[in-house]
Amino acid sequence: MLSILVHMQFLRWLFPATALLSAAPIHITVWAAIRFLTLPFPRRVYRSADDLLYATYQRYVLFFMHCYTGAEIHTYGDAEALANPNENAVFICNHQSTMDWVVANIVALEHRSLGHVRYVIKDGLKYFPLYGFYFKQHDCIYVRRGNFSKQSMEKQVKRFAARDEPVWMIIFPEGTRFNPSNKDLVDKTRLLAEKKGINPPEYVLLPKIGALQVCLEQMREHVSVIYDVTIAYSNTVNSAGTRQEAPGMPEFLMQTSPEIHLNIEKVKVTDVPDDVNKLQAWLEQQFQKKDRLLSHFYSVDRDKAGRFEGECKRLQISLTQTLPAALFYNGCLYLMLSNPATRSMYWKISLFGTLIGCVWMSFRSQA
Repeated sequence: MLSILVHMQFLRWLFPATALLSAAPIHITVWAAIRFLTLPFPRRVYRSADDLLYATYQRYVLFFMHCYTGAEIHTYGDAEALANPNENAVFICNHQSTMDWVVANIVALEHRSLGHVRYVIKDGLKYFPLYGFYFKQHDCIYVRRGNFSKQSMEKQVKRFAARDEPVWMIIFPEGTRFNPSNKDLVDKTRLLAEKKGINPPEYVLLPKIGALQVCLEQMREHVSVIYDVTIAYSNTVNSAGTRQEAPGMPEFLMQTSPEIHLNIEKVKVTDVPDDVNKLQAWLEQQFQKKDRLLSHFYSVDRDKAGRFEGECKRLQISLTQTLPAALFYNGCLYLMLSNPATRSMYWKISLFGTLIGCVWMSFRSQA
């Protein structure tokens, strides 16, 4: 019986994972067509079409992460502020799972800015088949963990301000995922906090200022707000009350009706200091707030545990927001695999597109 349940759980993860990966050749083909067809037109035409394509794919992701799993999304704080689609924003949050970037998409979707999302992501993902190449074309920024180049990132971020294109820049200031079982990393964070003379965090890592500093220096006149989001996932405390590692995408897909809790704070850019030292202090204070919020969420007190402080509201994502994207990608996949000629083209795009993309990315600069 146990082996049957394990097998069913595996299949529950395998289906959406296969579907999302199988969509990569479709996505890159449509992107290439858009890029070619918009060459004679001003860049804003290409950017609008690409943003629409990106939003369509992310809605496909959300179809599985929300509709397929039955996930419940609970919001606190300034969630009602997510109503202005004309805002350019910087989004910062705690980082503990491969699900965190999906959560950023959820917030952007509610803001009607999903296509405008750009990520600051780790350098190793640039070799992810097809998508690694595409994210670069979508103006995401790859950074080397432990070897951040401020000058390189400045060159890339300046383009956003120069082009005056809409943007939601997603940053994970901790630089790596928080894992409570990684004692070395937790102890290192504690020692660094003590050296700085601040309270050692229990539930987050000390934030790094680099990416946020560059974005605010280069885009302070372009972005108007910072959305500071604290994320917590259900089923991350064991029977002894000890915090467990947050679920990654595979684990999340295998859950039945998982919960995501989001505390959202909207901060005007004009209220954020531009002095480097003051900005560092401000960012550390924001993460101390996160630590207090997560302390409440992981409290042993049953009246506090499993939620943040304040009023909680349920965020709804309807099928009409995600199902058309699923039908588009699955329909294209069916058409490409339905006859030998297009099936051959599909596999050639998968193989040679991945190889060309990896070679191309190996010569691109990172931040």
